[in-house]
Amino acid sequence: MAFTNDRHTVKRFDSEISSLIEQVLEMARAAEQQVEQAVTAFKTGNVELARAVVVGDDVLNRRDLDIDRACIRLLARRQPVSTDMRLVISMNKAVADLERVGDEAKSIAEKALAIQARGGELHEGVARDMDRLAQAAIQRFVTARDTLTQLNIEQAWRLVRREEDSAEEMFQDNLRALSVHSLEGGPMVATIIDVVLAFKALKRVADHADNLVEYVIYIVEGQDIRHAS
Repeated sequence: MAFTNDRHTVKRFDSEISSLIEQVLEMARAAEQQVEQAVTAFKTGNVELARAVVVGDDVLNRRDLDIDRACIRLLARRQPVSTDMRLVISMNKAVADLERVGDEAKSIAEKALAIQARGGELHEGVARDMDRLAQAAIQRFVTARDTLTQLNIEQAWRLVRREEDSAEEMFQDNLRALSVHSLEGGPMVATIIDVVLAFKALKRVADHADNLVEYVIYIVEGQDIRHAS
């Protein structure tokens, strides 16, 4: 199953649904770029790039509001039912997750700025660990976005049922490695805290990606599995 624009006799409704979906997917692409740039700024100490990420969060916030209004208008005017209603509701929820992904990118950028303002430097191992965790989190996000784009129910269930959480495992590994770096006379305490918070922000990106996958199951099958044991 995938998004289509030829399911209704009222073609205007199809156009509105298609526009809503494209806005959400465009916001997803922008959120992904924000995370990638924030990670680069953090690893390299690029202050200008970090500042650009912070400013870019305002753009995502405006998109969040615009799409939220579009969802409300569509629900009020068209009063969709069944799959269409679940789709609009899920798009609205997905946008909230995407806005929070942008917040996590902003948080990483702010931590990069704080470290640079103190004249701090990252241990080589920290930058490497950051890169590994970022790759895992971003890949999960991209996979989730593609699953949502295609409404790929089979892939959604595979992702939900996976037994391993690579992002969580890397996050815990990174914390252990960071404790070793600190014992070796590495960065000051404030920098260590900033690094931990940046790691945590990336872990949350992966968590929000998982939410996008759950919305696919809700759209296609009508099952809300968010709090399923």
